[in-house]
Amino acid sequence: CRALPYRENAAEERQQAKGKGESLSVDDLKGQRLLVETYALVAEALLACKEGEDVVCVNDEENEEDGNIVEKSGKNTTEGKVLVAAKDRIDFAESHYDTAREKLQDIVYQMGKMAAAKIDLGDEKKDIGYLVMMLVGIGNPLEPLKTKSS
Repeated sequence: CRALPYRENAAEERQQAKGKGESLSVDDLKGQRLLVETYALVAEALLACKEGEDVVCVNDEENEEDGNIVEKSGKNTTEGKVLVAAKDRIDFAESHYDTAREKLQDIVYQMGKMAAAKIDLGDEKKDIGYLVMMLVGIGNPLEPLKTKSS
């Protein structure tokens, strides 16, 4: 979760540089892939959380500073900052998954442009293939959960 703002900022900077006439590069494609991977990993982590429990950040250095410490009661009492309420967990996972899918379409389009320009993608093509499989692995278990929560 913490990496997401940094990856979004880097993607925005690359987009602004591209608007100024910078050509496509493998580094640009890699940066986009890393952003999509971050969205996918957040969605995957949300799906891995226990059903019916809030998603809580424990041992966060910011907890003491911002005063948002929330205590959960139950068998395993834990202190931490509630990131996502239990009732919103699937919606948040779906939102991150959908964002990852949309941005993956941009990556595939860019790969096509680079292939047409005969730019060698090296291992990046393989890494993007792994990303596609990662998203499939998230989408399959998410679909029944979406219909269940509706």
